[in-house]
Parts: sequence; structure tokens; C-alpha cells
Amino acid sequence: MTNRAFTLIEVLVAVMLTGLLTTMALVPVVRAVREVAEVQASWGGRTALSRALDFIGRDLAGAVRLSPNVLTVRDHEALGGLADDVLLVMTSAPAMRRKSACTAAYKIVEGGMMNTSLVPGLYRWELPGRVPNTVNTDRLDPDDGALVLPFVREFSAEIPSGSSSRIGGDTDKNYSGPMPNGLIVKIVRGERTNSYNEGVYDELERIFVIP
Repeated sequence: MTNRAFTLIEVLVAVMLTGLLTTMALVPVVRAVREVAEVQASWGGRTALSRALDFIGRDLAGAVRLSPNVLTVRDHEALGGLADDVLLVMTSAPAMRRKSACTAAYKIVEGGMMNTSLVPGLYRWELPGRVPNTVNTDRLDPDDGALVLPFVREFSAEIPSGSSSRIGGDTDKNYSGPMPNGLIVKIVRGERTNSYNEGVYDELERIFVIP
């Protein structure tokens, strides 16, 4: 009996068919993995935003109400009309970490060419012995603060109109005084994907009701 060897063309056809069948079998798996990854990325983004807002909520809940100036909101606007507000609240929240009451300051820090190791995002500073309306936030050093959430492109804080008689129905976002009954905070997070400032962004807004 004579043994017959496979020709090169037959081997190539067999390899091609095997590769085609393998690819067809893997397509549903790859699609499923991709969908799971997209869901996880979306959930992770919104979860990170929610945690940052929870952090702000703890500071608001621990507000030192005996001070005549507990809360300060400064309305800023970055290039392109992006909200770049500053929020300062005198809080006793650090007491849970055995630290003294302080003014907690929140603001966006942009990365720069002079400091490539700086991660841009929303930062928080603890300033013991300071009253919110006396803090010059332009002089806050990122090295002295803590990164709350990276790659935040917008941060907005606003007191709802008519939320309390203590604010006199003032609709201006700039405010400094005792605690109002409510505060609206919005965070937008994302990374620019091209030179036209386009990208995919996550955003979350929360209304804090302050009793």
C-alpha cells in the first residue's frame, strides 16, 4: 500500500479552514467580553463620580454651624465655558480620623507642561483654623491637597433658588455665609480624545438637602 503525502495546497486549505472556524467560534466570545468591559467601564465611571459626591456630602453633613460663615461658593468659568467653581465648607468631618475641624476646599487642578507628574482632576484641601471666605484658593498648592477624582473637566456648585430664607432668594452662584438648606453639585469627568476637545464623558449631579 502506497502512502500518499498531502500537497502544499491541501495543507494551506486545511489551515485556512481551521482558522476560519476558530474565528467564527470566537466572535460571540469577543463580543460578549467587549460588552462586559464597556458596562464595567461605564459603571466604574459613575461609581467614581458617586464616591466623590459622597465625600463632599460628608463634609456638608459635618458642617460647623456655629460659625457665621460656614459655606462659600465661588463661581468660576474656564475656557470654553466649562464650570470651574470652588467650594469651601467648614467641617468637623476629619474628627472621624482624629483630626481637628477645618475648612475643606474643593477645586479643579489642571495639569501643566511644567509639572508632568501632576494628575489633573478634582482636589481637596484641609485648612485648619481657616474660615471659608478668608481662603485664597488661587494660592492652594496641589502638593498640599489630596486628589479626590482624576480627569474632572467640570465642577459646579450652586445653591438652589429659594432653598432657604437665610440666603434671601439670591440666585447668584457666588455665596458666602451660613449653611443654606440645599446645594447642587455637578461633576463631569473624562479625557480629551483629540485636538477638538471631543471625547466621552461621564457626569453626575446631586442635590444635597441640608436639614
